[in-house]
Amino acid sequence: MDFFEQLASGRYGSFELKRVVGPNLLRGFIIAVLLHGVVAASPVIVELFKGEEEIPDKIFVIDPSQVQPTLKRKRDSSVEQVKIARPKIAPPKAAIPIAVKEDEITEEPQLIASQTEIADFMDAQGADEGLDIPDGAQIEFKEAASEEDIPDMGVFIPFEVAPKPLPDFSPQPAFPELARTAGVAGKVTVQVYVDKNGDVKKWKIVKADPKGLGFEEEVEKVIKQWKFTPAIQQGNPIGVWVAMPFKFEYKKN
Repeated sequence: MDFFEQLASGRYGSFELKRVVGPNLLRGFIIAVLLHGVVAASPVIVELFKGEEEIPDKIFVIDPSQVQPTLKRKRDSSVEQVKIARPKIAPPKAAIPIAVKEDEITEEPQLIASQTEIADFMDAQGADEGLDIPDGAQIEFKEAASEEDIPDMGVFIPFEVAPKPLPDFSPQPAFPELARTAGVAGKVTVQVYVDKNGDVKKWKIVKADPKGLGFEEEVEKVIKQWKFTPAIQQGNPIGVWVAMPFKFEYKKN
């Protein structure tokens, strides 16, 4: 009885399935291996059937040096070459030294003093004050801002960035002892001129409330020690006047 007869009669189980599937599975595996082998070997089989590539009987080798003159003649004959005249440049004229007598030689005055001359001058000027300049030291002169260069307090100077106090260089004034005894708070407004380096060059107390209790004196003690970021005008630091208010708050102990 074959597989289909057993299936129709209801006599089909695991034993019959193993007996039928086992041989068919092996046959399928063999067929799959053969098909994959044929596909993988197909390029080699195609090359075997094609045979060897035909080689031409004669091969001509041309030297490029023989072709270039021909191309050059054709190019010259078809396109007219434009000739550009070279500009005439006069040769540089070299100064010719002329011999003169020694008594006719005049020494030109030296406009800039040397470092040695500056050091000798500074030593001579500062000898009495004990100014000591070591040998080989570089001396740099800086133009000091005088009070004449500082504009008046009422002159308006435009700027884009205002000067700001540096926290580490802004000591606060102390509370006056007289005002502490009286139990009075106060306020002081001071106008400060901050130069382009951020240093305080001039100041003036413009308002003190109340007066006469020492608020102004305490502000003047510390304001000259303050450092600022300079004011900026069109990307450059400048000196300006700026108002700085100080508030003194009284706290009872």
